[in-house]
Amino acid sequence: MAVSVPAGGRGARGRRPDQLVGGRHGLTPEEVEASQRARIVAAMTIAVGDRGYHGVRVADVVWHAGVSRKTFYELFEGKEDCFAAAYGRWIDRMLETAFDAFETQTEWPDQLRAAMTALLGALAREPAAARLCFAEAVAVEGPVTETRERALERLSRLFMPPDLPAGPIGDTLRSGRVRELSETLRREIAAGRTESLPTIAPEVMCAMVLPFLGVEAAQHELDRRTAPAR
Repeated sequence: MAVSVPAGGRGARGRRPDQLVGGRHGLTPEEVEASQRARIVAAMTIAVGDRGYHGVRVADVVWHAGVSRKTFYELFEGKEDCFAAAYGRWIDRMLETAFDAFETQTEWPDQLRAAMTALLGALAREPAAARLCFAEAVAVEGPVTETRERALERLSRLFMPPDLPAGPIGDTLRSGRVRELSETLRREIAAGRTESLPTIAPEVMCAMVLPFLGVEAAQHELDRRTAPAR
């Protein structure tokens, strides 16, 4: 699934390429609102990618989106609400990409490898969204907190091998993998290595399968770094 942030910037008349022209345009009020909302969410993503959440002002967002402050506050309660909407949209898309890849395989290690490869690739293609979801959201409170908890719970469903122990032990193993994966992504993205994320897929898989399948399986994942192409 392709995911992308519309390019920022404006034309010679100060209008974004995707900005609606005022006056008669044949769209319903609902379509206009949806367009404005999508542009604002995309603008928040761009601004956070450039400045980080705490460096972003509503003025930055409305400028990138090509809307008025009045329109912004008609659609969002404020900066935190808008950030939560952007996070929700992007994390849903990223996880959908991972789960779609997961479903292409039948054996759990292969399923997880496909999901991790797809997720790392999607993040590398969308560095602004990657920063928003995995580097900035961890330090933001408010409306995004509940959305983030739901996303992490959904992510944990990838870590359910057939012989996963039931009860607290299995839950602890799954939550531990999600925390480690999230921290790895946060660290790499914060260090400016977002576009190189696909290259660490073997290391990520090694860490993810180790508690479930043991040292031999984890080493097998690392060996993929040097395995000859077939």
